[in-house]
Amino acid sequence: MNDLGVEVHLHARVFRTAGEWYADVDDELDPQPDDPFWCGSYQSQRAAIDAACARIAAMQLANTTRLSEQAS
Repeated sequence: MNDLGVEVHLHARVFRTAGEWYADVDDELDPQPDDPFWCGSYQSQRAAIDAACARIAAMQLANTTRLSEQAS
C-alpha cells in the first residue's frame, strides 16, 4: 500500500525466447501476456529486469501524482 492508501498490484514477467530477453508488466486481474500494460525486448536479463522495475516505478509515481492532484 502506498502513502495514499492505494494498493497497486502489478507484476513483471521476464523471460527469454529466440535469443532475446523480454519483459512485460501487467496487473493481477489480467496476467495473460496478450495485452500487457507495457512490454519490451532486451539484450540481457539484467536489462529486462531493470526496465521492468523502472516501468513499475514510473507507473506508481504517475498514479500517486494523479491521486494526489485529485485530492487537492
